[in-house]
Amino acid sequence: MNTENQVNANQKTLVVKIVLVAAAIVALAVLFSMYNSGRTSAQQSQTVIQGSVKMTEIDLNSMLDGYIDAVNVEEGDEVKAGDVILQIEPDIVQAKVKEAEAALGQARAGLAQAQAAHQAAQAVLAKAQNGARPEDIAQAKAAYDYAAVTYERMKPLYADGAVSANDFDGIEAKYLAAKAVYEQAQNGARPEDIAAAQAQVAQASAAISQYQATIRQAEGAVEEATTYLNHAAITAPSDGVITAVNVEKGELISTGMALVSMRAAGEAWVEVNVPETSLSMVKQGQQVELFFPAYNEQRFAGTIINVSKSPDFAIKKATNENGSFDVLSYTVKIRLDDMTETLYAGMTAMVDFAAGAQAE
Repeated sequence: MNTENQVNANQKTLVVKIVLVAAAIVALAVLFSMYNSGRTSAQQSQTVIQGSVKMTEIDLNSMLDGYIDAVNVEEGDEVKAGDVILQIEPDIVQAKVKEAEAALGQARAGLAQAQAAHQAAQAVLAKAQNGARPEDIAQAKAAYDYAAVTYERMKPLYADGAVSANDFDGIEAKYLAAKAVYEQAQNGARPEDIAAAQAQVAQASAAISQYQATIRQAEGAVEEATTYLNHAAITAPSDGVITAVNVEKGELISTGMALVSMRAAGEAWVEVNVPETSLSMVKQGQQVELFFPAYNEQRFAGTIINVSKSPDFAIKKATNENGSFDVLSYTVKIRLDDMTETLYAGMTAMVDFAAGAQAE
């Protein structure tokens, strides 16, 4: 009885082994079929490449350090170009504008004085070079004649003691001065007088040039300070929607900080990184079809508007299967021609390059 039971047990074990081997063979066959099917599917899907929706994103920052005086927007707000989004406290910049304007005013006043001095110096030089006018000579002669007559009349009186020494000395001094003026009017200015007048003209000209340079510098300072003052108000560069507000009122900021982010109004587009091994199916102006997982794979039309001339990155490194070279990718930009659904930046988009090519 034990022998019979052992035979039955051996038979059962053999059957189980046969069943297991058969199951393993079937499983291998199924796996091989799935592998081939996957390879075929992958080959067929090479014309469909995943991309993403792109929109113009703008980060707003400041040229100024300072405190936030007002925040006029919240995330999700729609704005128009020129709307004031943030206001930075302008007190420091306003003080700099006033200081620069004051310096400019002083420079302009100095220039006016230098120009007046230059004109006066030129008049003195012209008079020295040209000599006195006839009427000036006549006036000098008349003064000299009168002083000479007076002097000659006072001489005997002084000798007789009728005129004091002090009075006579004054009369003589006037006579000598009038004589010198008359002689100078007749003979013209001396060379050293002309040289002195020329030096005054040159000095006045240098002062004018210096003040003009100072004015240009001051005007630049005013313009710079005014520009900074204008940038105390952060405005929207275009129509759009606020996507992030990173500061609050009273917060101290520095230049370069991303204060607010916004998405500019305008059409979205799709970008796809196409491997170089598939570039033969891509050309500018080509029609393609797109579908979005967010919208139940509805089909939309698109047009390739740009194929990057430079590679973006390597999407596959060199392998035994891939060959001895890296496969690079190139960015392809696609315009959406008939989009009726709402899109958001970063959404997944699938681009079928073959569908568009067949449609052509």
